[in-house]
Amino acid sequence: MGISEKATKTMQNNELECAPNNRVFPRLDAVCPVMHRANDTQRWCVGLLINFSATGMLFQSNRALEAGADISIRLERGRNRTIPALSGSGKVIRCTKTDDNKYEVACKLSQINPPETSD
Repeated sequence: MGISEKATKTMQNNELECAPNNRVFPRLDAVCPVMHRANDTQRWCVGLLINFSATGMLFQSNRALEAGADISIRLERGRNRTIPALSGSGKVIRCTKTDDNKYEVACKLSQINPPETSD
């Protein structure tokens, strides 16, 4: 099963799964919209979260991003209420083109901001 198929299945089931790994902060498989942009670009693009941890995330994008580029992100949890809405920034670690002409973007987060609240 490819990433897109797994992401769709996870989204349909509205579930949060732990990915097997030996990390200090384990990755969690989860699907929700991810708004992202390179810090020198004004236009926000929409991606699809694949997994995340306390220090980074992997998401699918229609746009290639250069490794080492600064990136701003916003998690928009949509219908999946198990994922917190948040914003942050970091650096692109790698960007890999997939068979379906999309890109898997891994980024290391250096700053995470809590969601804005309205009073």
